Amino acid sequence: MRKQLIIEKYKAERFAIMYLAAVVLAAAGFFLGFLKLPQNLDTSTVFSFSICDTSFIFIISLVTAWFVGNDFLNRTIQNEIKIGYSRVSVFLVRAITCEIMAILLHLTYVFATVIGFAVKYRFDSSIFSTTNFVWLLVIMSQICANICIVMFIVFALKKATLGIAVTVIFNFVSCNILRNFISDSFFRLTCFSLAQTSDSKTLALSETLAVAVIAISLTATHIVFRKAEIK
Repeated sequence: MRKQLIIEKYKAERFAIMYLAAVVLAAAGFFLGFLKLPQNLDTSTVFSFSICDTSFIFIISLVTAWFVGNDFLNRTIQNEIKIGYSRVSVFLVRAITCEIMAILLHLTYVFATVIGFAVKYRFDSSIFSTTNFVWLLVIMSQICANICIVMFIVFALKKATLGIAVTVIFNFVSCNILRNFISDSFFRLTCFSLAQTSDSKTLALSETLAVAVIAISLTATHIVFRKAEIK
């Protein structure tokens, strides 16, 4: 599995789509902070606004689906299984790699927003707090939960183009459209909304749900992929 992780790291470092997405997210975050946020905010509030923003989660899911879908298209996954790698390790190494990429992309957007605001107005130390750090960790868990769902979809479909289309539509609907119509507190705790506040109850429940989704999604992916016919 260690060798597989090294290979996935190598592939991720050369995955042009990830860098393109990073540029898009950085630009979106910077111009949001620079042009749209009012002057009377502090950097902690700007951080709070951007850390739970799900507007661009569909772009992150696109990167994940494309990265994994390519391995089905190029028969990389099929070849790994044929030479003896277990199916568990095949999807786990990709899940780990994609989760790291997704977290980095989301953080790119968050900190680009803070930088954009700081360039135009100011930067203060209010962003550096234990509460914000814990909030960030919970959001990272929720991002991982979302990526695990994307992994399940792609591994269930086993097709690059279809996997990309389904995951992007799924996340666009769940993270962008539904949040505008559903105000239920439970939905606001899920990985489709991200933790909207940093109070201890919200963070604890959001983390619990994220861990549960990760476990369920990985288990479902294992079951589906274990039964899949690989030619």
